[in-house]
Amino acid sequence: MTENIKLMFSKMNDETRQEALECLMTEFHQESTKKIQKNWIIGGRIPEEHQPRIVQIFQNLLRVQIFKTNEIKVHL
Repeated sequence: MTENIKLMFSKMNDETRQEALECLMTEFHQESTKKIQKNWIIGGRIPEEHQPRIVQIFQNLLRVQIFKTNEIKVHL
């Protein structure tokens, strides 16, 4: 599941990535988005009990990102 989370994170644009890190920080009562990115995402040390919820959060954020991208294309 860790690799799936990393893959989803890599598909996020900068805005979505920052939103994802802030969501994780709030959801899991962490002190720093940088620590989450460095230790959990890049380091692959995501606590197992949090992984299903992180997948859910990332899937939802990616859906919103795709919707926003499609909305921009329609307005052009």
